[in-house]
Amino acid sequence: MMKKSLQRLLNDLKKAWLPIIACIAYVIIMTVTVGEVCPSKLFFGIPCAGCGMVRAFILLVTLRFKEAFVMHPGIYLMLIAFIIFLIMRYIINSNIKWIKLLVIISLSLLIVIFAIRVIICFGSEPLTIYDKAVIFQLLNMFY
Repeated sequence: MMKKSLQRLLNDLKKAWLPIIACIAYVIIMTVTVGEVCPSKLFFGIPCAGCGMVRAFILLVTLRFKEAFVMHPGIYLMLIAFIIFLIMRYIINSNIKWIKLLVIISLSLLIVIFAIRVIICFGSEPLTIYDKAVIFQLLNMFY
């Protein structure tokens, strides 16, 4: 069973290595050059449901659990969903429909968390307006 699970993981990594590398490169390049990763903030100046997730992940990895929660409470939801996904995909070999259901539930909960965060703490990091957004730059050109 362990050999089969490892083989499935290696096959998945073979299929997904390019998108994984591209995502990592995007985050690094955008952080270093622009200081912002979120496409919603970059183009429209408004935060998305995932805003702060990368910073929360970095805080989580550096064992700053409370700060990670403050940056994005959904980081723990995503961690739990990822662990469940790993178990479903590589240990119990679950049907893909259950994995899709896990993704739908996780993303739905992220949207609920986002709505609550907007109501409670809009204006504080990371839920701020990005005044260097493309839309604002274009508006400044015409007005």
